[in-house]
Amino acid sequence: MKLNVLIIGGAGFIGSHLVDVCLENGHDVTIYDNFSKGKKEYLPDNPSLKIIIGDILDLPKLTESIDKVNADVVFHLAAEHFIPACEETPSQALRTNVEGTQNVLTACKNKMSKLIFTSTGAIYDPDITTSLNESSNIQTGDIYGITKKVDEELIKYHVIKERGNVVVARLFNAVGCRETNPHLIPAIMEQLASGIRLIELGNLYPQRDYVHVRDIAEALHSLAITNIEAPYDVFNIGSGVEYSVEELVTLCGEVMNESIEIESVAERRRKYDRPNQLADISKIKKTTGWKPQRNLKQALQEVWKELTS
Repeated sequence: MKLNVLIIGGAGFIGSHLVDVCLENGHDVTIYDNFSKGKKEYLPDNPSLKIIIGDILDLPKLTESIDKVNADVVFHLAAEHFIPACEETPSQALRTNVEGTQNVLTACKNKMSKLIFTSTGAIYDPDITTSLNESSNIQTGDIYGITKKVDEELIKYHVIKERGNVVVARLFNAVGCRETNPHLIPAIMEQLASGIRLIELGNLYPQRDYVHVRDIAEALHSLAITNIEAPYDVFNIGSGVEYSVEELVTLCGEVMNESIEIESVAERRRKYDRPNQLADISKIKKTTGWKPQRNLKQALQEVWKELTS
């Protein structure tokens, strides 16, 4: 099934991998990106790929572009998702993540069969210590999570008003090449690549569900090609496996064949950091047949190769 696909935020970390997956599956792909974080070198030279340089806060251009592309499926990935940046400038995070998402909904109104929106597993209640399914309680304590929670409410309203069908994909911790923000794993790897073997990190206790970025891209593609009957539905995308910071650093050492030490430093510690976050991915596996094909160690090997080659 060949689709005409529009990926908003298609030059970024996850978006560029989604471009690869869609092209490999024979789809025509257009990306809409302001390149504030994404990079053109992340994109392949392919006749089936078109690029529109634009911002989601520019509603007239966004609307014109969506009308011109006339896509079967639109993926909305554009967001400010680096938590320290969201906390430092919440007004910008709110503009990009909330106003920007409303602009996408407005521009997409009754124009395509499916809109797929990338939300986050960070909106689940941090007091839940068991695996998180799509019905788990929502309760968030940082600006990024608040923006995504509001986005999901806007999307529900959009669907209730019969303005289009939307699938929400709640992503857990993506890891792999082409990262555009200094998250935990890039921070560790960059220190190691510079020759440091005593790694300075923030909170050491959190456990996270790390999922290979290529697996995320394939999961998003599976949602695009699967007939989902409900006008609004939610799916977790994760690995279903949890790692502590200590286990993560141990794996980094295995990739390098070296022993790595860790030190928690005050200036890197977040005031709010949930203790664990594990995705229940049974719903997307049952609905689409997708399941993760890669593990965390493989992702770390690829990141290390990217940094040191």
